[in-house]
Amino acid sequence: MKQQNNYNHLCRLPNTEENMAIITFLRKMIKASDSRWQLVLRGRKPIDGKKYGYGGNLPLKYAKEFAVYVEPRKSVKDAETSQRRTILSENWQNKMTIEKIKQALSQHRVYND
Repeated sequence: MKQQNNYNHLCRLPNTEENMAIITFLRKMIKASDSRWQLVLRGRKPIDGKKYGYGGNLPLKYAKEFAVYVEPRKSVKDAETSQRRTILSENWQNKMTIEKIKQALSQHRVYND
């Protein structure tokens, strides 16, 4: 099976207090700089007696390692979705207007022929 490319994946780190402190510090720095990005952690390599959950995720408390991902903040995702909706709405309205004009022209041609 071909491995899927995770373009937003940064690295994997052992699940230690020191590494969690680094991630906490980075998250504060990212937030303070008003970045459009956020760090998301996903647990990897379950400890003995635990299994991956639905979707391949694992709570960090049961993980030997965690993977660090960069994703857009929720506010950025919402803004992009809103922009897409506006553009699609405008395009749909333009398409409907063009369809009405085509329909009117085709009816006009039928009566004049």
